[in-house]
Amino acid sequence: MPLVIENRHVLAVSGLKRKKGEPPHNDPFDRILIAQAKTEDMMLITHDSLLVGYGEKCVLTI
Repeated sequence: MPLVIENRHVLAVSGLKRKKGEPPHNDPFDRILIAQAKTEDMMLITHDSLLVGYGEKCVLTI
């Protein structure tokens, strides 16, 4: 079942903060995925090691 992007997901993007010392991450699509996962109390599964720098629940795969 698809997860529709809702206003609350978009608003949650502004609350995302990178951990101190983490390299910048400039992909807006990745940020909305993190915000969705956080808002829906889900865990994001990714291969992008930069996403871990947000400090949100995620699983880094290889």
